[in-house]
Amino acid sequence: MPARRRPVERREECGELALHDRRVPYTLKRSSARRTLALSVSEAGAVTVNAPLRMAWHHIEAFLFKHAAWLVSRLERVQTPGFAWRDGAELPYLGGLRRLALQPEALPFVMPLGERLLVGGAPAGVPALVVDWYRQEARGLLQERLAQHADRLGGPLPRFRLSGAATRWGSLSPRGVVSLNWRLVKASWAEIDYVICHELAHLRVPNHSAAFWREVAALLPGYEAAKARLREHGRLYFQF
Repeated sequence: MPARRRPVERREECGELALHDRRVPYTLKRSSARRTLALSVSEAGAVTVNAPLRMAWHHIEAFLFKHAAWLVSRLERVQTPGFAWRDGAELPYLGGLRRLALQPEALPFVMPLGERLLVGGAPAGVPALVVDWYRQEARGLLQERLAQHADRLGGPLPRFRLSGAATRWGSLSPRGVVSLNWRLVKASWAEIDYVICHELAHLRVPNHSAAFWREVAALLPGYEAAKARLREHGRLYFQF
């Protein structure tokens, strides 16, 4: 009888690499089926390192620094362009779009109206007004969604903090505080649910092992599609 193949073992973890004057977040994916190292950067600027399952960290680190120049160059090519704060500009919101409607002769205000977001006041003050509106929306919506998912776990509701991190969608502190990026309110509900369930799964499994991803799947079956969408559209959400 032919020998039975051993199942492929995979592990995943996140980290940060200090390159020149910047810190670059990356995802390290280990696999027992892999024999070599590989480095990739998605169109959204997500850095992924693929490595053999049991390769020592110092070999991986040396590989990353060896390719530092290429990595910085690649990241600069996919760097998020600045947002143009003009009348009619498209603003992502809960997976859809609202059009910016400027009213420079009015006093400063922000008001959603159908598929538009009316904003009054001088053009120089528009970005701050819009970001403040997004943050207010995010605080209520994300906190409510977190409570809904946490309730299914049967434990106490974790404390919530609204984050403005430049690269991370969410995190879980050692004290059990769930931080969620206000920019998530630009994403679809499926993407929001994925980030929330990702952080809640860390309450049970602190790392990104296979056991962790089983926890995520239990909380959000089919999470892979939302995870992929977030990676694809992340650059758009981080424009401002």
